[in-house]
Amino acid sequence: MTRQVIKLGSSSIARRGGLALDVIAGLVSQVAAAQRAGHEIILVTSGAARLGRQLLAFEGPTAGAAQALQALVSAVRSAVQTADYRQLAETLSLYETPPAGPQGGGTALPSAVGQPALMALYRQLAAAVGVEVCQILVSRSDLASARAMADLGQLLREATGRGLLPIVNGNDATDPHSALDNDQVAVAVAVAAEASRLLFLTDVRAAYRDAELSERIARLTPAEARAVRVTASGSGRGGMGSKLTAAARAACCGIECVIGSAREPDVVGRSLNPRARTGTVVRASGSQLDAGRRWIGGIAYSAGSVHVNREAEESLRTGSTLFLSGVKRVDGDFPAGAVVELLDVRHPERLLGRGSVALPSAILRLLRALAPQEVACVLSVLFRLRYADPPPDARGAAGELVAPQARTETALLDPDVYKDCQELASGTSRASQEALAQLAALSAERVTELADSLLLAQPHLATTFLLDKGFLQGQVPADAAARRVVRSIHAVHRESLVVYPA
Repeated sequence: MTRQVIKLGSSSIARRGGLALDVIAGLVSQVAAAQRAGHEIILVTSGAARLGRQLLAFEGPTAGAAQALQALVSAVRSAVQTADYRQLAETLSLYETPPAGPQGGGTALPSAVGQPALMALYRQLAAAVGVEVCQILVSRSDLASARAMADLGQLLREATGRGLLPIVNGNDATDPHSALDNDQVAVAVAVAAEASRLLFLTDVRAAYRDAELSERIARLTPAEARAVRVTASGSGRGGMGSKLTAAARAACCGIECVIGSAREPDVVGRSLNPRARTGTVVRASGSQLDAGRRWIGGIAYSAGSVHVNREAEESLRTGSTLFLSGVKRVDGDFPAGAVVELLDVRHPERLLGRGSVALPSAILRLLRALAPQEVACVLSVLFRLRYADPPPDARGAAGELVAPQARTETALLDPDVYKDCQELASGTSRASQEALAQLAALSAERVTELADSLLLAQPHLATTFLLDKGFLQGQVPADAAARRVVRSIHAVHRESLVVYPA
């Protein structure tokens, strides 16, 4: 028995601004056949907003659209029963050129209109082949909750175990601005449900190395999938690049992925056969994640990325945490506690793992690649800029009064006066000199923001400096307890780290 998630994208079921109901009906029939063969299927589908825009385009959407939808459903049921899709083409022509009218550019209202219509369509199609469906809507807030996704996984396993076909969609009606990507939703669903396979159905037969679609890619490792460079296309939010990135993460979580065409005959059955040569296969690396690591490792949305060196990777694989000296680059803007991806700084296509950061991105950029003593010097300078008052009569070389910001730079960052600045300026590492330059360029508002965010994220660390008060004279705390606190600073919470197999 295989539990498989099928992600059906907008581009694979699109037709002239409408839905290719013959394709959807064919896939539902294939799902029914797979269930009869003992497999459990979960469908992640797009198309609600597309269908909703069609229905809103009819004059009197409440009444007229309902009548048109009823006629459409009747035609679909008849077509499925007779296995003759020519009737569908005639019915679809009513939906392919809707009258012009104000539709707006948002997705909330079209999704709210289209979601029940789409489910009615799936229910009718599934009933015609003896399948019962259930609907599950997933919001960004669900993906941000480990408990909610654990409950969702249990619900999906119970539903499939009872022979139901769960139909999952991103909830664009209540989450219209979250840019929820159904490719990422499919990965989250697959990880939560403990699926062994994930099938991405699109409008092309596979991933290709060329724009002419002549050089098909048969098999990829997760790193190879992330390294493929493609241009996003199609009518959905994603594209082949989104699917390859999502497939790579799923594969790192122990789920084998297939990318294929929704219009290929028996694509569902072939994707369930490991020996069948279908589409592009992204091979799973390692085994599936245990329950305690699923949310961080494969479900939660990533807020950014932290690039680490090889020494840091080796340390992570031995069970250690990620210290600041191993962080070489930070991408994205995120608060402390956000989930980020850990990447190889020299080969960013290598996804090493994921974790919850212990520091906000701005602080990580300031402290990256620094040794513990350099970190202490940077924090000493930052707190002095935040809490020390510069001399009120500070004057420039010509005797003129210095502007407050320039006064701060000259009075509080002078290496001849403050030892912490001297250590950073004369340090052998390029990172320490860059950190001092960043501090000198900060506005007073930015200094306050950074210092306060550090106090919230690392209160023990911050209070160690504030109670010592040596930073006012450029001296970092020298006692053993303070040194231990500085040495223990890490970029990612140790207990949250999920390191994927090499």
